[in-house]
Amino acid sequence: MAKKFGKFLMFTAVAGAAAAGVYYYLQNKNSSCSDDLDDDDFDDFSDDLDSDTEKGDSTRNYVDLHLEKAENAASDAVNHLSDAATAAADNAKTIAKDAVNNAVETAESKVEEFFDDDNDNSI
Repeated sequence: MAKKFGKFLMFTAVAGAAAAGVYYYLQNKNSSCSDDLDDDDFDDFSDDLDSDTEKGDSTRNYVDLHLEKAENAASDAVNHLSDAATAAADNAKTIAKDAVNNAVETAESKVEEFFDDDNDNSI
């Protein structure tokens, strides 16, 4: 009985999903994407640009560019970052070396304790 009810429930769910898909397709069959774009309100900003130039807006200030200063600053920044990266790598190397040495010493002492305990029990 439970198998028949489960099959009936599954059939009902599939039939409902198919019906919903057909309904959605039929509702949206006539609408298309191109129709949606026609309804959008696109602003034309070219008129605004023409009116700004007609006013004769000559109060704008310009800044001189000093390329040599920018190149020197970039070079200094690269040198500084290179030095910092080298120092960080050296520091990481030292820390890793110390951690490995500590791990080796701990492992050696644990192995020595294990074999010492093993020898004590056999006596």
